[in-house]
Amino acid sequence: MNTRVLKVTGNLLIGLIILACLPVAVPKLLGIQTYNVISGSMEPSISVGSIVYVKNTEFDQLAEGDVIAFESGASVVTHRITSIDSQSKLITTKGDANNNEDFVPVAYVNVIGRVVAHVPFLGYIASWLSEITGKVIAVMLLIIGLLLSNAGDKSQDKEKAENKKQNTKVNPKVFLALGLVIIVGSMSGFLYIFMDYQSSNSLYSELNSSYIIINEPASEDSWDSMIDVDFESLQQINPDVVAWIYVEGTDISYPILYSGDDETYLRTTMEGESAKAGSIFLEGYNYPDFKDSHSIIYGHNMRNLSMFGTLKYYKSEEGYLDEHRYFQIITPDSKMRYEIFSYFDTEAASWVYAVPYSDCEEFDDYISELLRHSYEVVDTEEVTSADRVVTLSTCSTSGMRFTVHGVLREDISL
Repeated sequence: MNTRVLKVTGNLLIGLIILACLPVAVPKLLGIQTYNVISGSMEPSISVGSIVYVKNTEFDQLAEGDVIAFESGASVVTHRITSIDSQSKLITTKGDANNNEDFVPVAYVNVIGRVVAHVPFLGYIASWLSEITGKVIAVMLLIIGLLLSNAGDKSQDKEKAENKKQNTKVNPKVFLALGLVIIVGSMSGFLYIFMDYQSSNSLYSELNSSYIIINEPASEDSWDSMIDVDFESLQQINPDVVAWIYVEGTDISYPILYSGDDETYLRTTMEGESAKAGSIFLEGYNYPDFKDSHSIIYGHNMRNLSMFGTLKYYKSEEGYLDEHRYFQIITPDSKMRYEIFSYFDTEAASWVYAVPYSDCEEFDDYISELLRHSYEVVDTEEVTSADRVVTLSTCSTSGMRFTVHGVLREDISL
């Protein structure tokens, strides 16, 4: 293969990678955020696999019909505004493909901004490049492109002069420089992700070893002796620590943070450090004493299975529920044991995320829906509106949200 073909091929590879990165990198420099669309709730207006561009917008500039991106628990949702309550600054939204409006109105403080543009298919590319596999392949293609682009540099002077004349419009060194920038950036990204994971793992491992005592219970009835928590020391680190969650027989053993909103600890550890894993945190509309009829706890679905990463096993591994039927929530005042009675995937802005409830017919209907949607009919005692329910919520690989629901079975005061 002659030198010119190698150079052209190399430049094309470099150019393709650069073009793939530009739609995400350039808008961020202009203060516009980008998000990948992973559900079909806005079809046909915005299809799955699109990338949406979101610009911060003042409340009085929003109007019915605008498409906005907003935080819903640990997720970002893109839906259309159907009505606005100017007094309370609450916004009612709906997915174009959904039959009903979203169950819970959106507070303006949770609005990220208005969608100013969207491009089909680019979301798939952006999502692929955000994965470690995608980054590795992209870097390999860049290296191959750089090698091909610089092939034949030691050719005869005559051939070099001829090639120079034929390529006066595009200087290969430009592609070389851009390629090197992307390679360095990608490698920095790898290092950042690795260090971020290591930092989070070290933090929570230290918390478990320093402030938690795991005991082997003498019997099933002595479940309350499984774990003891030093809340006094934890709250000296961060007074927002309101509880500890432990899914029996698993590695899910973390402090629960409460800030009164769903943003503070989304990407922040209990020590106040920025981290992709963030913290396990309680829904902002709940009371931190877990006395609400329905409470929601959010946690990220991390690739290294930390945080709520192993919840997926309830739907993927046969018999997992039988071996891990209970989770505990420990507060400074009590130890509570919950029995899992339902689990399923749902949309990010679905009816599941309604809080709080009370002992009423509406809550009874809600429980019936949880049972009806469950992937498994769980053999357990009846769950009624007089009970207290806790939902564990995390991201799902299907682009939905995976939820696990437990009912309070025992509550022991400390």
